Amino acid sequence: MAHHRGGSSPVSGGSPPAVRRAKRPRLAANYDRKLARRITLADGTKLTTLRDAANLFATQFASVKSWWLLELTIERLIAAAESAERNTVKIATDSIERVVHFR
Repeated sequence: MAHHRGGSSPVSGGSPPAVRRAKRPRLAANYDRKLARRITLADGTKLTTLRDAANLFATQFASVKSWWLLELTIERLIAAAESAERNTVKIATDSIERVVHFR
């Protein structure tokens, strides 16, 4: 039976080397991204960009204290502005459409 000095062997003891995961670089928010499709409001206003939707929420829903659908939609809008993925923009567009047609 072999004995190791120092109390740890290169195979079993000691701590494993730290594994570092590369983080994806965070993109600057781009609210000028186009929605997945144009959304037309009841008054004829057309939303074509994330900025259009953000401005609408800031003016039309500023007095809303708590509405889970609006909160979720704003989170998705921000995620879409920070992402370059089409699916993220589509999910945000779907949520925006639900909010503006719900009221």
